[in-house]
This record gives sequence, C-alpha cells and structure tokens, in this order.
Amino acid sequence: MSFQITLQNILNFTSTHADLLPLSGIGGYTNEPGLSICNDALSDLITDPNDWKCNRNELPLLVTCPQKQDYLFAGACAFSLGSTSQGWAIDLASSSAITVSAGVVTVNTIEAHRFAVGDTIYLNNVTMTTGTASAYNSIFTDTGAMTSWSQGYVITTIGTKSFTFAAGTGQNNADVGGAPGIFNFGYGTSGSMVQMINTSSPQYSQEMTFYREQPVTSMVSNPEKVAMMSDNGAGTLKIRFYRAPGSTTWGVKLVYQAQAPVKQSLGDTWAPFPDHYSALYRQAVVYRMYRWLNSPKAEVEYQKLQQEITKIQAFDDTEETSVSLKPESPIMDSGDSWWGW
Repeated sequence: MSFQITLQNILNFTSTHADLLPLSGIGGYTNEPGLSICNDALSDLITDPNDWKCNRNELPLLVTCPQKQDYLFAGACAFSLGSTSQGWAIDLASSSAITVSAGVVTVNTIEAHRFAVGDTIYLNNVTMTTGTASAYNSIFTDTGAMTSWSQGYVITTIGTKSFTFAAGTGQNNADVGGAPGIFNFGYGTSGSMVQMINTSSPQYSQEMTFYREQPVTSMVSNPEKVAMMSDNGAGTLKIRFYRAPGSTTWGVKLVYQAQAPVKQSLGDTWAPFPDHYSALYRQAVVYRMYRWLNSPKAEVEYQKLQQEITKIQAFDDTEETSVSLKPESPIMDSGDSWWGW
C-alpha cells in the first residue's frame, strides 16, 4: 500500500470548496484549524461499525486458565500444557517484568498465578529492552501432521506473582524485558481460539464473537463471547470471556480495529488509510470543514460521507462471510438449569 498523500494535500483541495478559505494558521495558531479538522475526520472514519481491513490488528496469543473469566493482558503470556495447563499474562517490559541475575530468570505476572514448582512453562511474545527476545520466546511448530511447543522452562521457585527458572542459552545476566503493552486498541471485531493441548494439525479451533461488554458469571463452559472491559491507558487491557473457560485451556486470538491515530503535522500521511482511499478521507474533511464553519451544507456533506463509506466497503461484498447467528444457550436449556455450571 502506498502512503504518499498528506493532510496538507487534502486541506488544499478542501479549501477550494470554500472560495480558497485558508484552513491553517488562523488567528496565528500553527496548523489550525486544519490539523484538528483532519484528526476529527479520522475519528469519524475509525468508529464502530466500520471494519477497515487496512486498520485491522490481531492481539498476541492470550492463554486462558480454568475457571477464570477475567484476564489482565499486556501482550505477552506464560503458559503450561498437559495436566496442569493454564496461562497467565506477563507484566510490562517497562516494569522490568523479566530480569536475569546470577544465572536465574525471574518473571513477574500481572495477576497472582497458579503455577507450581516443576511445571514446564512456555513464554510467548515477550520483548526485551536488554537481551534477545528469541532466547526467551518459546517456539510453535506445525509440521502438517502434528503441532507442538518447544523451548520451555522448568519452574524452580514461585511467588504470588512471580516464578523463576534457570537461565538457558542466550539468557544473560542483566537482561530485562516483559510484555510490549497494548496501546492502540480501538474496538474488537472478531476472535478465534484453539485448544492448547491439542497436537493435531490443524489444532481444534472455534470462533468467538466480540461484544462491547459481558456480564459476570459463575457458569463454566467453552467461551463463545468476549469483551474488552477496560483499558488502563498504560498498555494493559481487561478481557472478559463468557462463559468462564472450563478445564480446557484455550489459546485466544482477538482481532480489533486500532484507535484513530492523532496526527501531529500537516505533513503527516493519512495512514492507516492508503492513497487509493483518498476519496473517502477527502469527503470526511469536506464534511468536517463545513461543520467547523457552521454551514447548513454540513448535513448534506455528512450524507455524502456515509455514501462514500458504503461504496468503499462494498469492495468486500464479493467476499462471502461465514458469520452466522447462534443461540444464547442450547434449545433444551431452560435458562435456569444447572447444566454447564
């Protein structure tokens, strides 16, 4: 994708709609109101239910724990497989969640974990501010005949929110790392999950549906719904599943739309929208300009913007969807039965 068109390019075009009215430097304020108009236009475009392929992102693997509904997650996890399978989020690299001293690696989790001494754990998506991430991250292999995780570590000691293991190859004293943090979550769109202990190829998997929020429940079952409940703004999300995962440990992958980026200069491009979407964001700026002017034309231009969004998204109409409606609970479930509890 090409990103060559700048905010200034679009503002130049937009000013021709208003007799070359200047849109920057008004009142002596650098770049204003043009910069704010463009940022407002991006916010208009990146909002539910607009699911733009150019703005889709996937969260790193989140591994569930039996009978646990809510998860704090910063983009990296530690998990075990087999009879003790469970997953826990690793704390942020900015908080030095992974450190190495005297040949011992210490890992801090965000929440109190349930690991035990002797468990083999695997690390996923850790980032190192000092050291090499590949020396810590475990490896997933799919041969086409079977799947497996390798490069695991045996826990030697545990704390409420920490555990240790002996440093291995490439893990050196003074290394520091942890989770990268999730800083651009806008809103969730879809998800899927795989059975972590399943070694078939492909692994057994099923889809999940994203919602704005989910209720607290004590019901245990394979989760089919998920919601991002809160974002602390410092890189950690609170994820809630419905219903709480049972004894099966799942590896969850969630797809989301990133937040609208805040542009800092009129020389910035319109990323994440590529150049061939220029008609879309051009119309968004035209609408925002007339709204800034308190012009009666704003409503008409807004309707044109909605038509442009529909037209651009029509490119996806030829792609069949597999999304379908599913009942809230089994037909035989009266709604107040104990099944699944």
